Amino acid sequence: MRATKGQIERFFGENSMVWLDIVDELNSLARLAQVEYDIVGEPHVDDEGYKIVPNSSETLIHLGEIKGRRKAAAWFLSLPEILLQNLEVERDDSKRKPADRSGNSE
Repeated sequence: MRATKGQIERFFGENSMVWLDIVDELNSLARLAQVEYDIVGEPHVDDEGYKIVPNSSETLIHLGEIKGRRKAAAWFLSLPEILLQNLEVERDDSKRKPADRSGNSE
C-alpha cells in the first residue's frame, strides 16, 4: 500500500467532511435499496390493476441487483477497516520475511 496508517486514519476520521459525506450517501443508498427491495419483493397491484407476484426471473434478477447495491454500500463503509487490516498484514509480512538484499530468492 502507498498510504500510511496516519493518512488512512485522517481521510476516514470523524473530522473528514469528505468521508462523512460519502457515508451519508452510502447510508442513503442502502436505505433506498431496502425500501425498493421491500416494494419489489412483495406482491402488489400494477398501474393496470393486475396483481404482480414477484416470482418472475426478471423480478428475481432485479431483487438480486438491489441486494448487490446493499452489499456494495456495506463493503464500502467497511473500507477504512479493510485498508488498515491490509496495512497490518503487509507490516506483519515484512517482519516475517527478512529482506534479501542480494536479489536471490530461495
